[in-house]
Amino acid sequence: MDASAILAHIQEEKGGHIVGEVLIEAPCWITTVNICEVLTKCCDNGMSVSETQNLLQEMGLIVIDFDLELALQAAAMRPLTKPIGASLGDRACLALAQRAMSEGSPIVYTTEHGWTKIKWPFKVVLLRSRHESAKQ
Repeated sequence: MDASAILAHIQEEKGGHIVGEVLIEAPCWITTVNICEVLTKCCDNGMSVSETQNLLQEMGLIVIDFDLELALQAAAMRPLTKPIGASLGDRACLALAQRAMSEGSPIVYTTEHGWTKIKWPFKVVLLRSRHESAKQ
């Protein structure tokens, strides 16, 4: 689960309802880097870290440490993802999806349109079209 997807859910943006449905259906993984992104953005919007942390815990996300293996995978993705402007957080999420390939067919949820310009070995679900604004 990308930070942008979690933020869409928390901020009740277009497509955020899909995240709520997915969280009920199956366990969702997120990296510590993406958790940091969510916490930071929520703090920027006036929520406290503890309030945001409680909200994230209620979602039942499985938080995966951004370890050396994920760091190496994310770094290796840089040449491929640089043209789409992928951030470290984006690549952390994508690296986790790549790692999860060994356990099945992961699905990544995001609002990042650029991700769909690359052919990934896993499914990327875009929560809203390029022409839709974040506001409901």
